[in-house]
Amino acid sequence: MAFFANTGPGGFEPKRQFRFLINFTELSGLTFMATDTTKPSYELGTMPHKILNHQFNFPTTVTWSPITVGFIDAIDPNVGSKFYNALRNAGYVNPTSETALVTGITKVQSTSTIGEVKIKQLDGGGIILPAGADPGEVLGAVDTTNIVEEWTLKNAFITKVSFGTLSYAATEMLKIECGIVYDYATYSGTPTVYAG
Repeated sequence: MAFFANTGPGGFEPKRQFRFLINFTELSGLTFMATDTTKPSYELGTMPHKILNHQFNFPTTVTWSPITVGFIDAIDPNVGSKFYNALRNAGYVNPTSETALVTGITKVQSTSTIGEVKIKQLDGGGIILPAGADPGEVLGAVDTTNIVEEWTLKNAFITKVSFGTLSYAATEMLKIECGIVYDYATYSGTPTVYAG
């Protein structure tokens, strides 16, 4: 019964897929339009060394895998235009003149376009009322939602945007998918109260 030894009175609480927020410091209005995201992942490369009939493996470089984020496109905020403008702000110019042909995209421009990307995983939270307060009373209540896990993507930039598929046979909301690469990610697992 060691599984339940260190849990609270209600049992253990697993992390839930739907309790998350994703923030881009330079692209406002996207947090509540996000529908899904993959979390960071890495792979440690190996280099084999063979001697006689044995093989020994040694670690090489760490490679962080790209993430994919889905968004609902809307009229306000116009998510599609935000990602098109991000491409333009990264340095892309339509090839309509000789001057435009020599204009390029740089890493500095690309990373500054979206800023820092943070994926925050939340607990269930709840409202704590002051001692003796009526349960119907919300004045003076404290929201105890905690960030139980936070990933920060360093030097992130957009590598792919799919603006969705249109169909007369479909009635679903239009979805945009965005591919993001980054140099590395940092992890924080200490619960902190979410402040918005």
